[in-house]
Formats: sequence, structure tokens, C-alpha cells
Amino acid sequence: MNFKPEIIYIEPQAEGYALTREVLRRFPDVPVFAGADPRAVLEDIRRSTTDVFGAAKKRLLLSRFKGSFLKKCPGISPGMVCCNYYIVNLMTNCIYDCSYCVLQDFLENNPLLTAFVNVEDILAELDAMFAANPGRTFRVGTGEAADSLALDDVIPHTNLLVPFFNQRKNAVLELKTKSACVDNLLQQDDPGNVIVSWSINPREIVEQEEKLTARLDERLQAARRCRDKGYRVGFHFDPVILFPGWEQAYRTLVNQLFQAVRPAQIEWISLGSFRYRPNLKRIMQDRHPDTRLLHGEHVVCEDGKSRYLRPLRNRAYAAIREYLKEYSTDLPVYFCMETKEIWQDATGKLPRSDKKLDRFFDL
Repeated sequence: MNFKPEIIYIEPQAEGYALTREVLRRFPDVPVFAGADPRAVLEDIRRSTTDVFGAAKKRLLLSRFKGSFLKKCPGISPGMVCCNYYIVNLMTNCIYDCSYCVLQDFLENNPLLTAFVNVEDILAELDAMFAANPGRTFRVGTGEAADSLALDDVIPHTNLLVPFFNQRKNAVLELKTKSACVDNLLQQDDPGNVIVSWSINPREIVEQEEKLTARLDERLQAARRCRDKGYRVGFHFDPVILFPGWEQAYRTLVNQLFQAVRPAQIEWISLGSFRYRPNLKRIMQDRHPDTRLLHGEHVVCEDGKSRYLRPLRNRAYAAIREYLKEYSTDLPVYFCMETKEIWQDATGKLPRSDKKLDRFFDL
């Protein structure tokens, strides 16, 4: 989709940054309100619509982030195997509107589409952290509170991030997306230390549940373009969704994936089942009454999230993993936000048995 905000708001401390000027240059005909108070903006939205989250996606706030940028993945939960993933939030909220999106829950009270313009502060903090820990390998992603690339053509964070990470020996950057917005990436000179990854699902799920996102074939074509440029690429089958005919649908998805990108060109693939907290269920029912994701059998797990019953998850993981391994037994495949028991049931081992995954996982 071609995004154009209805209104641009600028917080007082964000006005002097180069990225602020760049965004305004790219949207010369969009109304701009400087010195904005986000709380007042949200109150205005609440008075005008019942779908505050949906309306907030269409208004862009340029802000200066205050506090620590680098954080451990919020998916760290009791009983779950942790892959030592770090996140940097350059934006919050997303222009897409997936029915299962966790941001509907996490950002319910602060849903304004927000871009942080003080990227230089982010890089200074990361530089200090990496330099102080030369013996550690950091895997850093920007795709937790927003899609990493959906707005990269108009808010080009990657112009600074890609050169920065390519100069660091103990850190890799993962850009996770459901977009095909890679033109800006393809202009970079040296992409060697950056992994571009795509969340993918069968065509049926993309069309029914992942509203406004790039089509599956567009994502795979974008992955091929990035791979041809020299980027490392990854894929996330997340959330895995069970529906009538899911086995054949995911087998077809695997076939489509490897028609676009060879297994040897893939850095890793993750699998994660559909999961949600109670509040997200309520929001999904309100905002996406046509979703079919809540019709299955789910159980509350140790981390408070509902998932498919363990035997169903085991079966799905084992099946999809088998489809993948039919193409390559060397392909690194890991599970996201799952228990040691699931790892053992579906694979017969824990991630420490895989040399390529061992450097990331904490057991």
C-alpha cells in the first residue's frame, strides 16, 4: 500500500532533527501540527470514532525517544525457550491491519503511529553496548512494535542502520516485514551484516487475516531481490494458523518459498503458533468480527497466552518442519515463544544441538 498520513504531528523536542525535515519533505501537502501533545491528539480521536486503534494508524507522530533503546525481546516469558533476541523500537504501531496483531493489545492506550527521529542517539547507545561486550553476539531486530520496512520509503531509518551494522563484528540486524518495500535497501552498498526476513503464511491467511499487507508472491519476490543484492534473508512462519486443509496449504507455502529462494540462501526459519492474551481476544472480536482464528481449541499456557492444544501444536510444527527439511536437512529451523517440551516433542532436541542456533539461545 502507498501510505499517506492524514495529519503529521511533531512533538516539541522532535522539530530540529534531519529525519523530521525529510518526512515533511516527502509529504508536502499533508497538514502539519508542530508542538503537538499526543494525549490531546488521542482524546480528539476518541471523540470522533469508536475504532481508535484503526484511526490512530492514519496519523503520524514524529517524536524524540527518551530512555533506553535496546531491550530484550518482550516475548521472554515463564517456561519459554529464549533466543536472546534484542529489539530496538524505531516506530510504534503499523500501517497494516492484521486481525491477530498483538499491537492492538500492547498499544491500546497509546496507539498513535509514531516514528522516532533521534536515530543518532540510538546508534550511539548501540555502539557503546556492542563495544563493551566484544565476546557476545547480538541479534537486534526492529520489527516488534512496528513493521521494519513498511514505511522505509518515506521514513528511511535503514539509511543509517545498514551502514552502522555493517561496521560491527559482534552484531547483526534483522529487519522483519510483511511488505515488499525494499527499494531503499537495494541502494545500499554493503548489505553483508543485515538479515531481511519476512513473515509468511499461506495465501488464504494473507488474504483473510493480513489486511493491507503485501501479497505472498510480492513478499517472496522482494526476498529474492534482496538475496540477489547480497542480503542474508530469513522467514518466519508466524503465527502458524490451523484451519481446514492447513497441511496442504503449508506444504504449498513451503514449495512457493523454495521456488523463490534456495535453502542454502536462507539464514534461518522460525515457527510460532497463533497465540493471544485475553485482552487481544476481546479486541479481535471487536475490530475483526469476520476473523476465523478464534474458532479453534485453545488453552492458556504458563505465560498467560492462549495457544492451540499442545498435541495440535506438536503436529503442526512437526509437519511444517518436515516439509522444510525435505528441501534441506541443514536449514536452521527454530521455534518462537515455545517450551522445552515442544522443542523435544517436535524435534527430539533443544536448540543447543544446532551450531548455527546455539550462539543465540539461552537455556
